[in-house]
Amino acid sequence: MGFSMVIESISEKLGFKKDDKLVIIHIDDMGFSHSSNIGSFKCLDFGVATCGSVIIPSAWFLETASICRSNPHYDVGVHLTLTCEYETYRWRALSSVDPKTGLLDHEMCLWRTTEEALANVTPEAAEKEMRAQIQTALDQGIDVTHIDTHMGTVIYPKFIQSYIQLAQEFDIPAFIPKLTREEMIAMGFGEYADLFLSFLPVLEESGLPLLDQIIIDTGGEQKNKTDYYCKRFAEIKSGLTHLLFHPAQMSSELEAITKDSAVWRNQDFEAFTNPIIKKCVDKFQLKLIGYRQLRDLMRKNH
Repeated sequence: MGFSMVIESISEKLGFKKDDKLVIIHIDDMGFSHSSNIGSFKCLDFGVATCGSVIIPSAWFLETASICRSNPHYDVGVHLTLTCEYETYRWRALSSVDPKTGLLDHEMCLWRTTEEALANVTPEAAEKEMRAQIQTALDQGIDVTHIDTHMGTVIYPKFIQSYIQLAQEFDIPAFIPKLTREEMIAMGFGEYADLFLSFLPVLEESGLPLLDQIIIDTGGEQKNKTDYYCKRFAEIKSGLTHLLFHPAQMSSELEAITKDSAVWRNQDFEAFTNPIIKKCVDKFQLKLIGYRQLRDLMRKNH
């Protein structure tokens, strides 16, 4: 994938060379549990993870907000959420409990799957809910640096225009990858390729920073997850890359919420607090940045 003039300009304005490997190492699902908050902030303190995003309707969001208020240097955005995938651990929409919005399932919680959310949630209700989540984070004292998407739901064509509008309204970067048609087909988004690709030039013109590369398929157990991430670091090319992971410290709470992912979330936590990971950053000459740098650059250029 070519290194665009927009990203060259961003790279150089941030003080890097145009062919440097700029990497956002991003924590997903902050706030979904106490265990994830412990793991997330320990990873941020360790210094390889640069930023993260919080699930606003979740049970432990207020703890995340309290930590951010006391430590405003943390680079934290909003993990825009229209789904709640867990079997017995659920959260609701912030904006409405009206069945007409399509936001809620028969348990009065957000849908468990992206497919159900796409089938039922109206675009108007999705936009209202996303705005409520961003505003709630701001109201609770989080210096929101960006928005991204839980389970990918809000970047589907049904909701992406609202997602982009909200990024522009709040003057913050959004997680938007510059995918090729081939990459979209490989990821199962082939039917949306024409529409998505038509957005990209307009977004670049608007000044929203777009991602050259994304590494998002990092869930799952590995024999040695530190080694796994070092191998993923080796794949990173010049340009702006977003690599995400889901740390949480192992606990009975984490196992009760999600037996399926508790082990690998703990592996993520251990990998990103392992000194070897810092050596891998140096080995592959990665330049670590967060979304706050991109947000501040966006606002400065207006």
